Amino acid sequence: METASPPHAGRPADAGRPRWPRTAALLGAGAVLTALLLPVWPALRLSDGGDTMGHLRLAGGEPFTVSYVHSIDGLPIEENLLVRDGRLVVDSTRVRQFGAGMGHIPGEGTGRADGEWWVVEGMERDIGTELTIRVGAPAVDHRIRAPGAEVRLSPCLAAHPVRVEPVLLPTLLLPLATVPEPEC
Repeated sequence: METASPPHAGRPADAGRPRWPRTAALLGAGAVLTALLLPVWPALRLSDGGDTMGHLRLAGGEPFTVSYVHSIDGLPIEENLLVRDGRLVVDSTRVRQFGAGMGHIPGEGTGRADGEWWVVEGMERDIGTELTIRVGAPAVDHRIRAPGAEVRLSPCLAAHPVRVEPVLLPTLLLPLATVPEPEC
């Protein structure tokens, strides 16, 4: 007596079922797409009158500097800021001499001499989610420095309000995140 083979004998176990892309491949492609689109790179967006001029990438935890020449005494000032939880925090100030509103305020950091400079460190002054700089004349020489880049504002943007705000950039946009070059 012969026995009949079951209807699926000799065929692969998944024969007759719809073929779907492998879950692992989908998850892998989703992870790549997510990594490209998620905002993960810290940067500063610089805007002039609401128009984005460009971005300065920040290295994790490193400060950026706003520098200028004081309009009264003609000496340089450097403000070092950090980004913490999307907020701007003044970390330290460097000045060449004390003047009105300059120097150490009791309870805000510690002051020390550093060659020709007076430095106040550990200020921890939270100034909010953005900083607007009313750019001074070319002699004031407003600049913003981040690791590996510097933007000179005064030559082209005197009397303009330039807004500086921390942002997170997606990996996909990093090649487009150019250092702002103010046009005259």
